[in-house]
Amino acid sequence: MSQSNEIFLTITTLLLILVILWFSYSIINILFTFFKCRKLDNSLTFCFNTLGKFVFSISTILYIGCLIGGILAIVYGLLNNSTAFWQNGLNVIAFMSVAFGYLLSSIVLVGRKNMMVGRMMIDYRKLKKVNYSYTNKMSFVYAQQEYNFSTRFIDLTQLRKKISK
Repeated sequence: MSQSNEIFLTITTLLLILVILWFSYSIINILFTFFKCRKLDNSLTFCFNTLGKFVFSISTILYIGCLIGGILAIVYGLLNNSTAFWQNGLNVIAFMSVAFGYLLSSIVLVGRKNMMVGRMMIDYRKLKKVNYSYTNKMSFVYAQQEYNFSTRFIDLTQLRKKISK
């Protein structure tokens, strides 16, 4: 292997490790925020439709499986001095971290007075200009800023009922 290929491999490996660390941090941060906000408001529940329950269940199982498999591939590749195994392990972990982090940031929890979208806790009474579009998006104004999120995996009837109270 030439010198330039080794440098390129080292740089891409470091970039993949940074991607894994960043998205793993964001996943842990979102989960920690969920549990912290659930302690503050016990009425928060997940607002999934049937497809959302299926997708998030499968993606959680797939993420945990790929994380464990990727770590095992990295360890096996390092022990046997096989670059293909640890590179593939890094690729799998990086891809699943990005995909699962994106899915996790679009989870919506609803409660008696609050709604949580990703890491942001929102009081229903302070929502303005709530708009449900036909392209599976919801937009609203909160604290003088406009936010929108995907409603593809969300039970819209439950969300509308909670917000309209």
